[in-house]
Amino acid sequence: MLWQRLITGPLLILMLIGLVWLDETASTTMVSGGRSAEQVPFAPRGMVLLAMCGLVIAPLLAREIAGMLSRAGSAVHEWSCMLAAMLGTGSMWFLGNSTTIPTKAAGAMLAVPIALIALMAFALLQRRSATGASSTVAGVLLSWAYAGLPWAFWIALDRAQGPAVLAGAILTVKSTDIGAYFTGMAIGRTKLIPWLSPGKTREGFVGGLVTGAGIGAFLAWWSGDCVWVATPIDPVRGAIAGAIFGILGPIGDLAESLLKREARVKDSGRLLPGMGGVHDVADSLLLTAPAAWLLLA
Repeated sequence: MLWQRLITGPLLILMLIGLVWLDETASTTMVSGGRSAEQVPFAPRGMVLLAMCGLVIAPLLAREIAGMLSRAGSAVHEWSCMLAAMLGTGSMWFLGNSTTIPTKAAGAMLAVPIALIALMAFALLQRRSATGASSTVAGVLLSWAYAGLPWAFWIALDRAQGPAVLAGAILTVKSTDIGAYFTGMAIGRTKLIPWLSPGKTREGFVGGLVTGAGIGAFLAWWSGDCVWVATPIDPVRGAIAGAIFGILGPIGDLAESLLKREARVKDSGRLLPGMGGVHDVADSLLLTAPAAWLLLA
């Protein structure tokens, strides 16, 4: 219902702001006792985000994806998908922090899906049956790449540019959703993909793209006066990033629609009143994460 969305939406925004503030506070200051008090780091930047995404958001997202795949007939296991998502979330941590051995760090990151395949192969061998083997492995790899790895890119952006750029990029992505929704409601006439998502229109798609470009340019301009930004973002680059978010965000939404249509469910879950599950809220953030890191970090 609309009133539930109007409550849940602002609460999620407040949670995002509180989370990035807590992460920045933990990574910059802890006042030690005594007369010669000094400020020392309590935790590396991004550690709070890593804990939240790796232990809460990614496993919940993978659990919803596993549930939809299971309803569609795939032989997947929640525990393996949740583990894969957790590993995906942390897979870029050492790569982003490495200055001396970036090649080994990148190799370690790329070895994670190979290790997951080996783990699932061992588990399937113990089961003594080949039934559902391909769908089980595919579900684990999907959870690693789709439910876990995007959060690693968002965390890497935070470590490179600070919490303000991270929050601004996420708000820009979500602004494309809002712009597309209201533009489609106002002037939407031509269906984008009627068989998959009847509510989406071409006019709404353009409206989301324009909204993303405008919000991206504005927040980039504001970044010049923000002390929480490592390197201010040029407004032109911010507009380009926002426009790209306006393209990739709807594709992420449509990707979720494919899973939901195959599973014959309306929402991915019921965790968030008025919005559905974690996947229903995070769908546009998943495919935009690598672009945000490449363009803004």
